[in-house]
Amino acid sequence: MVARPTTPGLPTVHRTEIDGVPVFWHSQPGRLNASLVFGVGIAHETFLETGITHLVEHLAMRPLRTSRYENNATTEMLHTSFDVTSNPATVVDHLRRLCESLSNLDTSPLSLERGILVAEERTSEGPGVTAWLPASIWFGNHSYGLAGSVQVATVRATSRDVREWCARWFHRGNAALVLSGPPPEGLRLPLPDGPRQRPPAVAPFDLPTPARTTVPNGVVGCALVDWTAAMGCVVGVLTTRLTNRLRHDEGLVYDIGFDHQIVDDRQAVLGFGTDVPDKHAPRVLEAIRAELAALGETGPTAEELAADRDNLLEQLGEREFAEYRAFDEAMSELTGWSSAAAHQQEVLAGVDPGAVTKAARELAANLVLCGPDGRVPADLPDLPGSPLPPVTGREVKRALVGSTAPRGFRLVVGDEGLTSYYGSSPVPVAVVRFDDLAGVAVEHTDGRLPILHVFGRHGGMITVRPGDWRGGRTLVRELQSRFSPEVCFDAPDAMRLFEQS
Repeated sequence: MVARPTTPGLPTVHRTEIDGVPVFWHSQPGRLNASLVFGVGIAHETFLETGITHLVEHLAMRPLRTSRYENNATTEMLHTSFDVTSNPATVVDHLRRLCESLSNLDTSPLSLERGILVAEERTSEGPGVTAWLPASIWFGNHSYGLAGSVQVATVRATSRDVREWCARWFHRGNAALVLSGPPPEGLRLPLPDGPRQRPPAVAPFDLPTPARTTVPNGVVGCALVDWTAAMGCVVGVLTTRLTNRLRHDEGLVYDIGFDHQIVDDRQAVLGFGTDVPDKHAPRVLEAIRAELAALGETGPTAEELAADRDNLLEQLGEREFAEYRAFDEAMSELTGWSSAAAHQQEVLAGVDPGAVTKAARELAANLVLCGPDGRVPADLPDLPGSPLPPVTGREVKRALVGSTAPRGFRLVVGDEGLTSYYGSSPVPVAVVRFDDLAGVAVEHTDGRLPILHVFGRHGGMITVRPGDWRGGRTLVRELQSRFSPEVCFDAPDAMRLFEQS
């Protein structure tokens, strides 16, 4: 009798505590890696605060920047991480000085760091469409939906705002340390005290799916789903099948991109897609529907299940995977959500094919297919541009001369807000209610009436330029009288339609 091979184990993650901060470490040879992680990121900000965590990160790192050893910092959706790699003594010194910087944040270089963030934003491509589009569909201009937003804090946040944000989030109660080896001698984390924080509890919009919507180019599939080992397997099998079909068999695409964002202890928004010329978009969209339907009918093959397991098996011995496991445990501590360990152990034990089949059906039922106008499947209903009902009122006419608004674009102005449409479609492009404003970017040009970029919390943005509409100057004045100064700000460069004059 041949014994069944045992299921390999995940890398061991050790836990201890230093100065009230939980420390997670794994044993890896080489230089010591350290990441001081705080449970605050873009999702914790409001639309008017976007970029304020990034400002704190830059200001805190300003006294520590050096080329003598590797160090960096990043702000992500749910966390901010300060990273250093060097010998133990250098790591200990770096972390001590970082904690001291955060404990007494110097905001005197704020104007300089504003400029650096603007330059960074100008040169960065930002998150890919498969990252920000699904989150914006289900969360609008709020929380997770801010993934692709312009950083408003670069023009709006004051020194007091930045210091208060730092004190609220960057303390020992909201921190965890990840190390690639045992804590070195003399390690101290002199952070201020503070209460335990958690991710924002934000309910996603209840959207009618499956559905279709338009994007300027390319094809993207978006969904809000239960994030399980079976769903992860579905995504892996689907992207492999689509790559084989659309790249190797039909020569239409180079690859299929994928991204996902966990939004609570159970759910994630995910996106997958590819760049493709408009003329080929219908074939790609049909391939997505066909391959997903087939997976939901007959399930994965034995070979596909084995590939899913083998992919994880190959990673187990890699340094990067051990680092990820420790980081994942740290994020579980900070968020209060389950770590990925149970999912990974399920994959190693062998995911149930029936569960994968069921997950494929769930993905199909929750899918929003996005493609160029006129190329999305006609049998799917249009996804409204907002979960809010359209505002009723008067339709303003497009200016006969000098309008930059696209032909066919329609704007309705009512007592409760604005609604935009395209062509004869009754489905709104965007709905922005006055009682649901996320913010209003004011773009000043040549000393005349400004251009207004009006953002709603439930998603969408409507730009009102005086010259685009008949009676546009009166319309802009009317809107300005409706907006509280607290929600208005000078439009950052990335939001502007025209160069500053």
